[in-house]
Amino acid sequence: MSKEPGFWNRRYWAARAGYFLVRDMNCGQASLRTVQDRIGKKRDRLLTAATGLEGGIVASGSTCGVVTGGSLGLALALSDAVSDRGPAGEVAALSLVSEYASWFAAEYGNTACRKRVGVNFRTARGQVRYFLGPDKIALCVSHIGGAVNRLDELCRRDLPPPPPEAAAAKDSRIHCARAVLSEVRKRTGVSDPLLSQLSYVYDGGVGLSGGACGALVGAILAINLLLGMDIRNVPYLMTFKPFLVGHKNVLTEAPPNPPEPFGVGRIVMNRFRESAGYTECRPIVGRNFSSWADFAAHRLSGKCDAMVAAASDAACDAIGAI
Repeated sequence: MSKEPGFWNRRYWAARAGYFLVRDMNCGQASLRTVQDRIGKKRDRLLTAATGLEGGIVASGSTCGVVTGGSLGLALALSDAVSDRGPAGEVAALSLVSEYASWFAAEYGNTACRKRVGVNFRTARGQVRYFLGPDKIALCVSHIGGAVNRLDELCRRDLPPPPPEAAAAKDSRIHCARAVLSEVRKRTGVSDPLLSQLSYVYDGGVGLSGGACGALVGAILAINLLLGMDIRNVPYLMTFKPFLVGHKNVLTEAPPNPPEPFGVGRIVMNRFRESAGYTECRPIVGRNFSSWADFAAHRLSGKCDAMVAAASDAACDAIGAI
């Protein structure tokens, strides 16, 4: 792989990401899959777990799947360098995730799916507007293409030096999504070590950006280890029906029968919202995090422990009911 991709190479990967988005109808998986293919690390379990990232976390309009899925891909690309440095390496890599989220917001107006696209997938009218109005789909295809090329540039970076206070990252309580995934593993046996390893990217609402709460993302990733779609091994026509069923299920209050990612994910999200009041980090904590040290101090203060517990309970109960 050349150090700097040429124009046609960039266009190829942008087109490939757009193709995956249209083919699989899942922005989170399309972003992650394109990065995996670009760096030559195909990890199907990660893709399966990413099923519920679509449409801003279970089609709720929260942080765009191009941001959440792309961040997971960036963590995978940097995983060897991060492992060499240990917990401090995760803090260093998180700064690149933060840069990606900030770039996406500046380039496309917002990291939140509903605000960026301008439709509400939790209403029938919003779904019809998106899927029957080609301008919205074209917008997402354009944005994912630009995003994967930005990710490609970040994947080629050397890790920056971590801040001096990064030693606090050794504390197991720091990482929101990882704490939930760990609790789910203990209580249900459902786990994936690589997913847990990379899940630090969701700290502070995805790279400290204040978006989707990391604890909630951890819960959604956990249930999709069981319910998510093995997207590399599913023919196109086999993706269409689950997509329609999933988007129908986010419009109803009835438990999905049989269980599937979006119906179960909706229940988990609703339960979490009842406890936390919101699904995004910024309104939950009532502030922005100015730095990783600021975030670490907040986490170690125990103020988010209730959010981790709520997400863990929701995920474990959902898994137990499957």
